[in-house]
Amino acid sequence: MRLDRINAVGGTFVLICGVLLYLSPDNLTANSIIIQSGGIIGASYLVSVLIHLFITKQMGKDVELVTVYAWYSSLLGLSIVISEIASLI
Repeated sequence: MRLDRINAVGGTFVLICGVLLYLSPDNLTANSIIIQSGGIIGASYLVSVLIHLFITKQMGKDVELVTVYAWYSSLLGLSIVISEIASLI
């Protein structure tokens, strides 16, 4: 249970790093960082809730929401970071 929370914090950190890469270097202001980070984290949480509901209802498996959020946010953050690094090359 504690490891899931650590993974969720790590996934959120990766999401914020992805937002920073996306905004740099031309649109880097405090308001845009806060608004876009909050938006992406909120959207990631909502999608995690939907995935969690689908897994528990349709597949009948008992998976905690924090676990789903940890994996989804990590994958989303990594995909943003990789796409931004690829666009810089």
